[in-house]
Amino acid sequence: MRLAIAAILALLALSPDASAEVLIRWDLSSVPSPQALGIATLVFPAAQEQGIKQALAQGYRVYVEIDAAQAAAFSPLDGIAGVIVKGTIAPDLRERLAQRAKAVRAADDRGKWPHIRTNWVTRNKDVLQVTNRSSQPWLENNSALIKIGADRLAEGQRVLLTYAWQPVTVADLDQGPRLENYLVAIAEAGSFGADLLLPLHEGFERALLAGAPGARADWTEIRTSIDFYAWSVSLPQQLLANVAVVTGDPMRTFEIENLLVRHNLPFAVVPPATLTPETLAGIDLVIVLDALDGRAKQRIQEYTAAGKGRVVEPAEVPADPNTFALEMRQLLGGERRVVDIWNGITVLVAPYSRPAGGVVLTVVNYAAQALPIQVRVRGTFSEVQYEAPGQPAVLLPFEVRNGGTEFVLPALRIGARVFLNRMP
Repeated sequence: MRLAIAAILALLALSPDASAEVLIRWDLSSVPSPQALGIATLVFPAAQEQGIKQALAQGYRVYVEIDAAQAAAFSPLDGIAGVIVKGTIAPDLRERLAQRAKAVRAADDRGKWPHIRTNWVTRNKDVLQVTNRSSQPWLENNSALIKIGADRLAEGQRVLLTYAWQPVTVADLDQGPRLENYLVAIAEAGSFGADLLLPLHEGFERALLAGAPGARADWTEIRTSIDFYAWSVSLPQQLLANVAVVTGDPMRTFEIENLLVRHNLPFAVVPPATLTPETLAGIDLVIVLDALDGRAKQRIQEYTAAGKGRVVEPAEVPADPNTFALEMRQLLGGERRVVDIWNGITVLVAPYSRPAGGVVLTVVNYAAQALPIQVRVRGTFSEVQYEAPGQPAVLLPFEVRNGGTEFVLPALRIGARVFLNRMP
C-alpha cells in the first residue's frame, strides 16, 4: 500500500499536466530522503538555501516560495523546478520572473487554517451577541475563497491556497497542528477543488527527521489523505450550483458568499455584464448585489417572467450575512435545495455533476469526530457508493422520497466522497 501511494504521488508531482494537489512546505535545513517521506516534491522558503541544495542533491523536485515583494529581485537557484509566489503579482512582473524560472505559480495566502470557532460573535440591532454551546458553530473555512478564486482563472487552472498555522489554544503554540488539523486542511482543499501548499510545523519536521514512531504514523495517515484527494484532480465534474450571486466584485460581498457555503447552498458568481439565459440556466434563486444596467435588468425580467425561479434584490448588502443566508435557504425550500444535511452542524458539502447524470458529493466534517450524517440530495438515483481515506468503498442503503435521495453516512470522521449513480 505504501509503495502504491508513493508511486501515485510521484507521478502526480512529475506530470506537467496534473496538479500535485497538496505540496508540502519544508522549513528546516535538513530533510528526510524521498524514500522515507514517500513524496517527490517539496517547497522551501527562499531563505532556506541549504535545505534547497540538500533536497536537490537527494533527488527531490524543489519549488521555492517567495513573497510577492521579493519577485523583482529574486534569482532562482539552478536545478529548482519553479517558483511559488505568495500574494498578488503584476502580470508583467510574473512574465519577467518566468524568464528566470522554469515555472511560476501564484499562491493565495488570504486563507485561514480551517477549524471550528465555537464562540461566534454576531451583531443584532447594534447589540453584540455570543452564541451558546448549542448553537451552530462558526466554521473558519476557505470554500468561498476557493470558489471565487477559481472563477477568475483560465479553464484547467486551479487555485493554490496557503496559510500559516493559527493556534486555537495556548497549548497549540508549541505543539502545532494536531494530525486532525492537517487532515481537515487536506480534505477541505480536495473537496472544494483547490491545490494546497501545506506548511508543516517545525516540531513535526524535527520528529520526522528523528524517525519518531508517532510522527511516522501521523505522516502515513497524511499521505493516505493526500492520495485520496489526488484523484479529485482527474474526476470529470462540475459544481452543481442553483444559486446565482450577481456581482462584479465578489470579495466586496464575501461574507454573503461565505455564509451561503456555510449553509450548504452552492452558488455561482455571475457578473452583471455576463447575465444571459445561458449563465442563468439551472438557477433557482438569483441574488442581485450590484446595480444593474438596462440590459441586465431586462435579462432578470425575462428570467422572472419565464417562472424559472426567484429573484432577491436587497436595497443594500445585508448587514447580517448569516440571517440573510438562512433566509435564502428557506426561500429555496427543501425540494429545490441541491443538498440537505441533518445532524451535521460541522459538515460542509460540495455537489458535482458527473457524466450520465451522476453526482459526486464531497463531504468535510470540520469537527474531526466520527458522526453518522443524514444527507438528502436532489434527484433520484439508483446507487449510492461511499468512500473515505484509508477505507474501501461501500454501497449505502438509501430511500428515494419526494424527488430526493436520502441516505446516512456511517461515522464520517473528516472527509469522504459519495458517488450517486443512475443505472441504465
